[in-house]
Amino acid sequence: MKQLQLMIAILLMGASAVAQTKPAATTPPTVVSVVEGVTGKDFQPDTSYAALTQEDATLLAKEPVANWSLAQESGQMMYYNLVIGTRSYQLLVTRSPKSSLPTATLLRYTTPKSKPETIARGSLKPKEDKGK
Repeated sequence: MKQLQLMIAILLMGASAVAQTKPAATTPPTVVSVVEGVTGKDFQPDTSYAALTQEDATLLAKEPVANWSLAQESGQMMYYNLVIGTRSYQLLVTRSPKSSLPTATLLRYTTPKSKPETIARGSLKPKEDKGK
């Protein structure tokens, strides 16, 4: 009986995790272009989260890259901030020792005291030079 309960709990946790994410194909081009504009690298999204709203896409598309803060480093992490009214966004760039490519995560804070909500995550690749 305990094994059955444990199995059901594991299945429910797995279903919950799937319900919170969407396939990477749903990451709007505006989010991709914002991450690429801020970091200067090609962004390859691997996960788009359910926290992404149409309002986020609209706000991010309207804000120029110049409104993002300069990169700030903290250990193995670098981050950029953007504040629009009471809503703010943070782009985290981390490099894992096990991975050759850094990972970028775009977060949203709805209010100054709210917990961060993940909008998109993916890897950053160096921009390829176009042939002259």
